[in-house]
Amino acid sequence: MLRLPKFKYLAPQSIEEACSLLRKHGGQVKILAGGTDLLPSMKQKLFTPEYVLDLKQVPGLDKIESGADDEMKIGSICTLRMLEESPVIQKYYPALSEAAGLVAATQVRNMGTIGGNIALETRCRYFNQSNVWRKSVDKCIKRGGNVCHVVRGAKRCYAYFAADTVPVLLAFKAMIRVRDSQGERQCHLKEMYTHEGKNPNTLKPTEVITSVNIPLPESESGSCYEKFRIRKAINYPSVGVAVNVIMDGDTCKDLKIVLGAVGSGPIEVTEAEKLLKGNRVTEEAIEKIGSMAQKAAQPVENADATPAYRRKMAGVYAKRALRKAISRAGVPFHK
Repeated sequence: MLRLPKFKYLAPQSIEEACSLLRKHGGQVKILAGGTDLLPSMKQKLFTPEYVLDLKQVPGLDKIESGADDEMKIGSICTLRMLEESPVIQKYYPALSEAAGLVAATQVRNMGTIGGNIALETRCRYFNQSNVWRKSVDKCIKRGGNVCHVVRGAKRCYAYFAADTVPVLLAFKAMIRVRDSQGERQCHLKEMYTHEGKNPNTLKPTEVITSVNIPLPESESGSCYEKFRIRKAINYPSVGVAVNVIMDGDTCKDLKIVLGAVGSGPIEVTEAEKLLKGNRVTEEAIEKIGSMAQKAAQPVENADATPAYRRKMAGVYAKRALRKAISRAGVPFHK
């Protein structure tokens, strides 16, 4: 049986108190939002923090509400189940509802949060193992060693980023608000990711995510999230594809395609966006975009399916998601 290591529990009653505790204890704290990823990782002794800071008692972080400047504000400890079932999210951001609903099982979605999914650690079959198993091999780069067991001779970590909601949020051009004891900052969510497996995001130990803010969709827009996984439930994605399209009649006005789980960070298929923007959507164009998505994917041998198969599925699922997104925008595409 895997047991949690000993730690001291912190339960701040305000965001100010939370930031003060983070500053006081520096890098010895791990933030607990839903705990669905952190607690199993602690049992595996991937992390052994001296303190665990629980955000559940901080008011105002669990709301979905209209914000300023025509945007939707989602508090960082809103559960994935809330996003899955929210009528507002289903209406305006169907891809986000889909992505949240495809995470693990219902029990996990009842606890897991949007903030936790945004700050999710990268994964690798050589890292996400028990402490006993990891002692049987040389320390990998993610554990502070000099070896990558996946890419021989590599100088960086290739652990993959497997959050379901992040590709969708990037497709919606989401912003993120982060707070520390010095104040609050806002940035584009895409700026948070390093695309490096060992340290996948730019969050500092003294910072806490407070909300993610998404622009309200334009008319004639549609979105979709497609997920490929070996098991049909309780599994991280082997490939995730998010699409958000804005149409002007039968012409593509704007497009974002973002891949997940095929690299150390979310990957934007920018070549596909350039191809379709300002043009009519045809089956020929969709086929080309599938090939572009397949080329953009960068998987290595660190997940359930082979890299070649994951690349192929990136193309297949990109085409599938794009067709659905265009259909939801209410515009037929031309053969």
